[in-house]
Amino acid sequence: MSIALLIATSFSLGFFVESVVGFGGGLIAYSILSFFIDLKQMILSGLYIGTISSAYIISTDIKSFDKKIFKSIAPISLFMTMLGVLIFTYFSTQMLSLIFAVLLILLSVKIMFFEKYIFPKFLKTKLICLGGIAQGAFGTGGPFLVNALNNDFQNKSALRTTMAVFFFVFNIVRFLQLSLENQLSLDFFLQIWWTIIPVFLAIKLGHLIHLKISENFFKKLISIMTMFAGMKFLIKFL
Repeated sequence: MSIALLIATSFSLGFFVESVVGFGGGLIAYSILSFFIDLKQMILSGLYIGTISSAYIISTDIKSFDKKIFKSIAPISLFMTMLGVLIFTYFSTQMLSLIFAVLLILLSVKIMFFEKYIFPKFLKTKLICLGGIAQGAFGTGGPFLVNALNNDFQNKSALRTTMAVFFFVFNIVRFLQLSLENQLSLDFFLQIWWTIIPVFLAIKLGHLIHLKISENFFKKLISIMTMFAGMKFLIKFL
C-alpha cells in the first residue's frame, strides 16, 4: 500500500471522528500511521491535512466560533506553539517518540478514567501551555485544550468550531516557522496533495451526524487507540 493511500485512509478516519466530537483526528491518524512511516514524516502530513481540514470545518459552522475563548488562549498558545516547533526541529526522532509516547499515554488515562474531572485554574493554564507545545511539535494540541476548556463552551458545536480555528491558526504559524527552519519538502506535499479529498468527504459525513449521536463511544475509541499508540512509540524508544 502506498504511503499516500495510508495517509488518506488514516486521516479520513481520524477527521471523521474529529468532526463529530471536536478533537482526536490527529491522534487516531497517528495511531495508525505510526506502524508504517517515520514520525516526522507523519507529523508533516498531519500539518498539511490538518490545516486544510480545519479550514473546511470552520466554513461549515463559523457562527459557532467562540471568539472570547479563543482570544483568551491565543497569546500563550502562540508562544508555546513556536516552542513546540523548535522541539520538532532540533530533537531527534527517537527523543520525539519518547515525548509523544508519554503525552499519548497521559491523554488516554485522562480520557478513560478522569473524564468528569474539572481542573482547577492553575492546572488549566498548564494544560493550555502543554496544548500549545503539543500543537507546535506534533499537531496534537486539541486534547489538552479540550480538557482544559471543555466546561467553558456553551455547546459541542462551539467547541468543535473553536478548536478548528485554533488548529488552523497555529498550523499556519507552524508552517511559516518550519519553512524558515527548512523542514518542509515540496516533493512530499506534491505526493500527498490528493489525500485531502477523501478527508473532506469524511468530515462532511461527520458534520451531518455530529449532533445526532452520543460522544461516549468515540471518546472511548480515542482513548484506547491513544494508549495503544503511546505504548507503541514508547517501545520504539526503548
